[in-house]
Amino acid sequence: MEDMNFEELRQQFSILKEQLNRQEIVSDHLLRETMKAKRNRINSTKRMCYISVLIVLVMMPMNYLTHTWGMAFSIVTCIIMLLCAVATYYVHRPVDNLNFMTDDFATVARVMAKFKKQYDMWLYFSTPAILVLWLPWACYDLAWKHAPEGSNPWMMLIPLLVGAVIGAAIGFYYHFKAVNAAKDILAQIEE
Repeated sequence: MEDMNFEELRQQFSILKEQLNRQEIVSDHLLRETMKAKRNRINSTKRMCYISVLIVLVMMPMNYLTHTWGMAFSIVTCIIMLLCAVATYYVHRPVDNLNFMTDDFATVARVMAKFKKQYDMWLYFSTPAILVLWLPWACYDLAWKHAPEGSNPWMMLIPLLVGAVIGAAIGFYYHFKAVNAAKDILAQIEE
């Protein structure tokens, strides 16, 4: 009789262990699928950067015809945008190389932590550079140097500054979207 109870207990333990293993596999799979979805949010920032670069590069020939901006300013802006595209590619490349379905969580966590750090460093570098160097040059070039004759330079600044505010809002939105996705992935791994 005791052997019978022991055998039943062993079978129940075996069934319970099998159910627990299946549950862990399902949890692992769901976690990995969620991380893949978060990578799509991160990649949307990369796509937005590349679209912005493309727009600026298309605007260069148009500026050559209209002379709205100075040639030096246009060339420097194109170079800055190309540098942004290279930096974006460099920062995103390790994330793109991750296989969330097969890579171990330690590797994913290391790559996401590095991505977050580099993305934040880029923000701390680019924001002051834009505010201190590029935006004042853009204001001078558009409102004073190439303004139509008889126009008020201060009134010429309004559309430029409105565009700068909208551009900054979009930039910060995509920055924090990527950083928050990386934070979410790290938090999920820690749980």
